[in-house]
Amino acid sequence: MAWGEIRKFGWVKQRSAWADIEYHRARRAEVASNDQSSMDAINNAVTSALQSKISGKANLAGNAALKRVQAAAKAKAAETQKQIDQTIKKLDTAQTAADAAGVLNDPIETPGTTLDTTV
Repeated sequence: MAWGEIRKFGWVKQRSAWADIEYHRARRAEVASNDQSSMDAINNAVTSALQSKISGKANLAGNAALKRVQAAAKAKAAETQKQIDQTIKKLDTAQTAADAAGVLNDPIETPGTTLDTTV
C-alpha cells in the first residue's frame, strides 16, 4: 500500500446524490411541518387564554354591576321600610293622643251612605 492511497469499503452501500438530496428535502419538510404544528398549538393556546381572560373580565364586570344594583335595591327597600315605620309610629302616636283626648273612632261617613246609629 502506497502512502496517500485511499481505500474504500466496498460492502457499505451509499445513497446516490439524488437520493441524498431527496432525503434532506424530506427531512426539512418534516421539520417545517413539526414547527408549523407547534406554532399552531401555541397560537391556539394563546387565543384560548385571551378568550378566557376576556370572558373572565366580562363576568367580573357583570357581577360588579349586579352587586351595585342589588345594593341600590336593598338601600331603597330599607328607606321605604324606614318611611313605613315612621308613618306607623306617627299613626300610633296620633291614635294614643286621640284616645287620651276622648275622640271617638267613628268611621268616616261617605256621601250617599247612612250610618246605622242604633245600638
